[in-house]
Amino acid sequence: MTPGTRIGPYEVLAPLGAGGMGEVWKARDTRLGREVAIKLLPEALASDRDRLSRFEQEARSASALNHPNIITIYEIGSIDSVSYIAMELVQGRTLRDLIVEGPLPARRLLALAAQVADALARAHEAGIVHRDLKPENLMVTRDGLVKVLDFGLAKLALPESGEVSRLPTVAHAETQPGVVLGTIGYMSPEQASGKRADFRSDQFSFGSILYEMATGKRAFSRGTTAETLVAIIREEAEPLGALAPQVPAALRWVIERCLAKDPEERYASTRDLARDLAHMRDHVSEVSSGQAPVMARRRRRRLLIPPLVASLLLAAALGSFAALRLRRETPARPLRFSIPIPPGATYSPGEISRGITISPDGTRLLVEAVIRGRRRLFVRPLDSEKAVEVEGSDGASAAFWSPDSRFIAFFSDGKLKKIPATGGPPEDICEARFDTLGSWSPNGTILFPQIPPAPPGIYRVSDKGGEAVRLTTVDPSRGEGAHFWPHFLPDGRRFLYLMIPARSGTRGAYELRLGSLDSKENRTLARLESRMEYAAPGYLLYVRDAALFAQAFDERTARLHGEPHLLAGSIHYFLGPANAAFSVSQTGVVAYQTAALPSRLVWFDREGKEMGTLGQPSVVSGFRISPEGGRVAVAIEERRTGTCDVWVFDSQRGASTRLHSDSVDENVPVWSHDGSKVLYRSDRKGPPDIYEISVGVPGSERPLLEQEGVQQPEDVSRDGRFLVYCNDVRPTASDIWLLPLSGDRKPVPWLRTRFIEKTPRFSPDGRWIAYESDESGDPEIYAALTDGGGEKRRLSSAGGRLPRWRRDGKELYYVAPDGFVMAVPMASGSPREAGPPARLFRAEPEIEDYDVTSDGSRFLVSTPLEKNRESPIRVIVNWSAAMEKEK
Repeated sequence: MTPGTRIGPYEVLAPLGAGGMGEVWKARDTRLGREVAIKLLPEALASDRDRLSRFEQEARSASALNHPNIITIYEIGSIDSVSYIAMELVQGRTLRDLIVEGPLPARRLLALAAQVADALARAHEAGIVHRDLKPENLMVTRDGLVKVLDFGLAKLALPESGEVSRLPTVAHAETQPGVVLGTIGYMSPEQASGKRADFRSDQFSFGSILYEMATGKRAFSRGTTAETLVAIIREEAEPLGALAPQVPAALRWVIERCLAKDPEERYASTRDLARDLAHMRDHVSEVSSGQAPVMARRRRRRLLIPPLVASLLLAAALGSFAALRLRRETPARPLRFSIPIPPGATYSPGEISRGITISPDGTRLLVEAVIRGRRRLFVRPLDSEKAVEVEGSDGASAAFWSPDSRFIAFFSDGKLKKIPATGGPPEDICEARFDTLGSWSPNGTILFPQIPPAPPGIYRVSDKGGEAVRLTTVDPSRGEGAHFWPHFLPDGRRFLYLMIPARSGTRGAYELRLGSLDSKENRTLARLESRMEYAAPGYLLYVRDAALFAQAFDERTARLHGEPHLLAGSIHYFLGPANAAFSVSQTGVVAYQTAALPSRLVWFDREGKEMGTLGQPSVVSGFRISPEGGRVAVAIEERRTGTCDVWVFDSQRGASTRLHSDSVDENVPVWSHDGSKVLYRSDRKGPPDIYEISVGVPGSERPLLEQEGVQQPEDVSRDGRFLVYCNDVRPTASDIWLLPLSGDRKPVPWLRTRFIEKTPRFSPDGRWIAYESDESGDPEIYAALTDGGGEKRRLSSAGGRLPRWRRDGKELYYVAPDGFVMAVPMASGSPREAGPPARLFRAEPEIEDYDVTSDGSRFLVSTPLEKNRESPIRVIVNWSAAMEKEK
């Protein structure tokens, strides 16, 4: 292999490394223009098709985890008998490179360890075990982000029998992994004994890594491989207290528990281990001072033998004085806690959207939530247990505070409005057809972005009302798509904003820029892929790969400097428009929303009995069963970008295929009438349009509909004549449109009102469309004639959402407010003669989405992986204290 060699679509650039599991090369994906890492598998492993197939399944499962601390696998393929894995290219150093420099300080150790533990917990919850954890498999970026590598590779090396006697000898403990044992020195006792390894084996390996991070010395290292194996199985590691007395007692206890010989004595859940480490990371000063080092205590006992009682009294008095002074001068520590979501709102980040904003004075949190289908604003004082709905905010979105924390601006009905924070009649400020977060300066100027049909750019308007004036101009000739996320600097005249590239999701093409109210100043400051906010005393907060960072920022010169500091992982983030759900006050308070948690796709029968699962737990954004019933198209989110790719799961072949592999958001899949194509929503050119792709034909994607607003495909008629879709464009809300799939293909509105209409579905004969509408105040299920004859029937009895038809038209299903799937009988196949709804089943803890087989016998349901979910709304108080201390 040499630079310039082509492996399929990948052009090899340079070697990155080699080991027992193959060579790794830096390469360029010629299709997408991005750099990747290519691992070439050894011929002995790649030639065994059974083992390679098992590995492919495991690697896909690991890739589907979509965790910011787990490397993303893009493709697994074989070209000219060369088997390879294309994966995310991580720029940084391995943990091994850091450890050779010596033991890590507790703060640094815990910052890294908490990320690894969270990644392991996520994998273990999905039933995936790493089996070969070692410092070489942990990459650390310059930002301090950890990436866990090589999930599944240990299983690839596992012989079918798993017998130790059949294993080749491991000659070099430092670099070569054992075929079944993992890597000598980091394997668990059960691996060393040739026994079956589960998630607790990963805990032992992780404990060995923590031990080495804390001491600079391996926990089990002997002269020969055999001696090392014996030590792992029978001997205890040298006590941490003797080797590294500076290690906090709480951390020593965690490491010792992970290194327990008996798996039953380790953590019963890796999530508990992750929580312990995260707690210590967030309270590292308290943890470090909780118990004096052993050696120091012994020295003090030898020296503190005062000869006189007076000396004792004097020492006590001085000690008391010092303690009181220390209490007064001790800087505040960061404090983290969750805030419950407003009553009646659901957990989904799509329903607690971009509206979480902390007031500038840091006392109140503004939450935009969806309750019974309508957006509303809630104000939650941080010193109160109650969130209060803001009167007059019905339909509000993209809300933000005035600089004095007295008013709230928001978008509704195609206008920018303002309202007192205590509620009241809203006041119109100006026309604004696009709603996304703005910025309000102390001099009364509001900035907000607009996109076509308005001339795109950043606009300014007085908070007293008037006509908005454009400040920045988008230049398509330079590859610009939009200007978003304006944010005033403290002087109230200059502002930051983000240039979004014309091709959405193009990594490295987003630009942080500086603008001014007083001039045409417009310069690029940095490459940044999320919205940003300035915070005193001189920081810029932003998100990278779904993790929240703070970096020193000189607001006078508008320059970033120093290293970014990781504040929180797993932030709700969406690369396309560079949206990130966080907000910062000027008083040391940060609020943010966590990323969506994974769900399970579960098959149920009509009585609610589980019949099996589909794929691995993932963040799912829409799925549909194919017309013939043997395949399922699923949109799965990648957590570090927040974007989705469409996968097709084939139950007959037992295989899954990703239709795309890029940073463009492609979701809400819908099958064509004959199952040959998948239609989906894509933001490739900006606000989402509708695309289609022929299944099994790479590169066949093409735009099907490009229209103003946001288009989302919903259903194709059984005869293939029409697509029914939702169009979200101001001043109305979500409306239902029809697109002929032949002829002139001119879209026409089918139902366009001031209410929210969504999830339309054709009846099997194509004569009716069932849909969900909030025209009565709460979501209900209706059916109306496709030809627009005006006849309409309400089919739900007391609220409902997500209508679905049985293929013969004899039943229609929906989900009631109490979570039950309801069946509406239709003897003639027509809603004109619909019977009363009957309960079928409910899924615990709730039904997020579902689809039904053609005969109505089985339901594929998306349900949360965790029954009792924590609130996604988190707050950090005094977040800058640790960084100011370091400075």
